[in-house]
Amino acid sequence: MTHTVDPLGGSYYVEALTNRLEQEAYDTFEKIRAVGGVVPGIEKGWFQNEIARSSRRYQDAIEKRKRLIVG
Repeated sequence: MTHTVDPLGGSYYVEALTNRLEQEAYDTFEKIRAVGGVVPGIEKGWFQNEIARSSRRYQDAIEKRKRLIVG
């Protein structure tokens, strides 16, 4: 939201963010289907690996100062 002059002045930017979030959710659902569903995903450790991978990306962003933590 902070990367545009007036994000609420027009709905295009907010709508684009919503569409991106929605597409990412559908992509995640498709990955879950590809591993056989929730239970097989848990049994195979897929969810744990995804969480670890996401955590690593988050930590890397902090260390490279692409994401700042204030406070």
